[in-house]
Amino acid sequence: MTEITEIGYGKINLALAITGCREDGYHNIDTIFQSIGLYDTVTLTEAEEFQLTCSVESLPCDETNLAYRAWKALCPYKKDNHQVAIHIEKRIPIAAGLAGGSTDCAAVLRGLNRLWNLSLSQEELCRIGAKLGADVPFCLCGGTMRGTGIGERLRVLSPLPPWPVALVHPRVAVETKRAYALFDGHKEHGTIDVDAVEAAIEKDDFEALTDAMGNTFEELVMPDVPQVAQCRDRLASLGLQPLMAGSGPTVFALVPPTREEEVRRQVMTWADVDTYMTTIVKRGDGER
Repeated sequence: MTEITEIGYGKINLALAITGCREDGYHNIDTIFQSIGLYDTVTLTEAEEFQLTCSVESLPCDETNLAYRAWKALCPYKKDNHQVAIHIEKRIPIAAGLAGGSTDCAAVLRGLNRLWNLSLSQEELCRIGAKLGADVPFCLCGGTMRGTGIGERLRVLSPLPPWPVALVHPRVAVETKRAYALFDGHKEHGTIDVDAVEAAIEKDDFEALTDAMGNTFEELVMPDVPQVAQCRDRLASLGLQPLMAGSGPTVFALVPPTREEEVRRQVMTWADVDTYMTTIVKRGDGER
């Protein structure tokens, strides 16, 4: 019985600017995606009947799950009657702004493409993935990329060094729809210089990058979810320059390599929140 394992890497946004609303209900963004080493493991095994399970019992395994929707999207391409049992081993926190659902979706698309010998190109998978979720095309590709449109139009940037990344998750959920609703309810928003972030990436300039990073969602979510601001303040108290990940509530900070162990010791003592130390990864397409 054939079994395939895919790695679904999480992501942070080194810059995220919401640039406007669209007639289709989505929002245009200008963002810089970055894969990180925090990952879920997705195992796909040949089976008589379809099954989707997850290590986190509270996560629904029905049509609301992006992994389920990925399976359903590829079923029309299948050439035989074989089915698949999919199991997701979760490490990325749920509804945390780290693309946990999108990366599982991408892992299922990649895994089924291999398991069922569909021979779909990455471009074809991205086209299918874009219909399932805005972050899915990036999660299929991974690395360091600039995304526009709803995030599905991607351009590869120079890979960053494997700098350490501290993540703090305050154990509250922020649904992306809620975050965008907060944006729609405000008339004025700060500006994010995405070009400056890209320029710092091209130079591997740690200080310029951390100075330039920004996220439109921060000014919206932090007043609404004070636990996020508390996480930011705790990382800032260590002399770091934190930023909210995606639509939150996770907050991250790039850590100078010389301070990695010091920061690790500090954040791992914070028992009232979930903390992770990981790194930037050059690839996020399921390859280790």
